[in-house]
Amino acid sequence: MIWKNIFKNPQDEDIEEEPVEMELLQGMEEEREPVTLQMNGPSADSERSSIELNLKIRIDDENQAGRAALLLASTTTSEAENIFKRELASLGWKSVATEVGGLAGDLPQKITRALVGASLNAGVVEKKRNEMHALMHAALEALDGFLVVGMLEASVGAKIAIVRNNRWISVAVMGDTAYHAVAHHERCGLGVMHI
Repeated sequence: MIWKNIFKNPQDEDIEEEPVEMELLQGMEEEREPVTLQMNGPSADSERSSIELNLKIRIDDENQAGRAALLLASTTTSEAENIFKRELASLGWKSVATEVGGLAGDLPQKITRALVGASLNAGVVEKKRNEMHALMHAALEALDGFLVVGMLEASVGAKIAIVRNNRWISVAVMGDTAYHAVAHHERCGLGVMHI
C-alpha cells in the first residue's frame, strides 16, 4: 500500500514508480538472479531529480529475520511483496504481510486481530503456546517502536510484516502517522523474538 495516497499532497501527484533491484542469496556459494522491486521516486520530468536504487542484500543467516521483516514491510506494491515472499520461501522461511489503518488509539485491537489472523492463515505460526507467545512479544516490541505514547488521535496507516525461520520470528511495522494530513511522516518499528 502506498500511504502517500492516503495523505496526498498536491506536489506528490507526479510520483512514479522506479525499479529497484534486490538480490537475496541463501549462501555464499549459490548465486541467484537479481529480484526487481518497485519503489516510489520522483518522476524524471518533475523538478526533483530522479532516484534509482540498485541494492544487493544478502540474507544467509537465521539471525537476519528482522532485516527480512523490515524489507518485506518496506515493499510498496503487491508484486514486489510477492516476489520477496517467494525468495524468503526459497530459504525455507515463512512470511506474511497485512495492512491496518485508523486512529492510533483504536489500533491495538485491530493490529492484534490482523497480526494473529494473517500469521495463522498463512501458516507462519501454529496455535502453539510458544509460537503465539513469540509472535505477540515480537509484535509488542515492534509497536513500541512504531507508536509513541500520547498519539491517540493521530491517523495511522501501516503495513505489518511477519517473517519466521526455525529459530526466530520477527514483526516489522512500517507506515505513516499524522495529526494533520500535511504533517504526515514515515515511522517504523521492529521486534524479534526466539521461538
